[in-house]
Amino acid sequence: MKSYSTIFGLLALVSPVSGAGDGPLFQAGTAKVEITPTKQEAVNLLGQKLELRDPLYARVLVLKNQEVSLAIVTVDLIVFSSRKVIAEARAQWGVDHVLLCASHTHAGMAPRGLIISPPKAPDWTRNGKDPGVSIDWPGLSQDPWYAAVEEKIVAAIGEATRHLFEARIAVGKGPFESAYMAHNRRFVRPDGGVTALWENPDRRPTKPVDPTVGVIRIEDLSGRTRALAVHYACHPVALMGAGVVSRDYPGAMVDFIEEQLGDDCLGMFLQGASGDLDPYDLHNLRGENRFNIVRQAGISLGKGALRVAATLKTRKEGAPVEIHVRESLLTIPHRLGTQTSEVGLLTVVIDRQLALVAIPGEPFIQHQLDLTAKSPLATSLILGLAYHGTGSPFVVYLPTAQAVKEGGYGASECSFLAPDAGASLVTEAVSAIRRLSSGSLP
Repeated sequence: MKSYSTIFGLLALVSPVSGAGDGPLFQAGTAKVEITPTKQEAVNLLGQKLELRDPLYARVLVLKNQEVSLAIVTVDLIVFSSRKVIAEARAQWGVDHVLLCASHTHAGMAPRGLIISPPKAPDWTRNGKDPGVSIDWPGLSQDPWYAAVEEKIVAAIGEATRHLFEARIAVGKGPFESAYMAHNRRFVRPDGGVTALWENPDRRPTKPVDPTVGVIRIEDLSGRTRALAVHYACHPVALMGAGVVSRDYPGAMVDFIEEQLGDDCLGMFLQGASGDLDPYDLHNLRGENRFNIVRQAGISLGKGALRVAATLKTRKEGAPVEIHVRESLLTIPHRLGTQTSEVGLLTVVIDRQLALVAIPGEPFIQHQLDLTAKSPLATSLILGLAYHGTGSPFVVYLPTAQAVKEGGYGASECSFLAPDAGASLVTEAVSAIRRLSSGSLP
């Protein structure tokens, strides 16, 4: 594996030991804001009008100890990156780190003019800048819906920080297999070629997949669950092309979580390394059944998450919760030509139990399996389509080197970084997790 140049920054230290400093040892805050477009604004990337099937939301979870604060923001959008939101959250509300995580629903909105894939080879760059999707270029600031979404998210982060409560955290992973999702859409034929399995109505076994669900449970000191974040890897594409604005299965999942746990609990969906994973059903769905299947898929995931959540235990009250954050900026060459891109990686370790690895692209699922196998922490989760303000806002697909050799969608198309880019990010993440979980400095 090539050794790419990397810039490190330790962005948060361990919280003080019990009894040191002032104020609560660990706090959390939540907020939710609707970001649904108007009928006039509801258009897809091709400019076609869409029906407003269900509302879109941004959901905020702020975690804070005596030294550092982190805002995790999930949005019901195909992709979302905003330097303005991150800068304003720091300036207005004093939030040290912000993670913007898109569910990647293909029935969600995107800023007008957004380009999902970079230009064709041999020149992968746009005007000499980083390739991929940059939603900071001139013109998008004039999109009224997009600008309003930014303002609403900044305000929601402020609401969460103003209503912090003393909290406890429990994390874990557990088995999850569903009749609705997910399968690997890359079928490698005996001749070495690749056939795209955009749907799998017969539920034929495929690999690799990750049959687990990750759970982060935040409770107050009375024991009430105040936030439940669910991590799973699968493209929300069942409603792609249906002519609607919808949250797809992640929306049905958080609705179910909130119905089960009450109005004062915030449900959240964290997209994993879903680059090559799809739900079983897509084009074979017709009419209202398409929406019913999406709802059942979300409920299935919600039930799986609640089963895992029921097994989790929080640490004793009064114990400090450590939050470590490390930023890595990797300069990665492109597959063709001599250009490079700076890819930011944010690694968060909480309480030496949970590792979050934010990647601004769509990693293939093997990268998530590799992270799980190599990390010293059992609950180590890749957050795909997650931006923290540094590096390229979106680098599209991150296949494995083997997938690049085999070709196919996501490997030879809509993918432009060096074949081992994803593996390099995982290697850096594992190194960061080891250092942060041991408390050592770079």
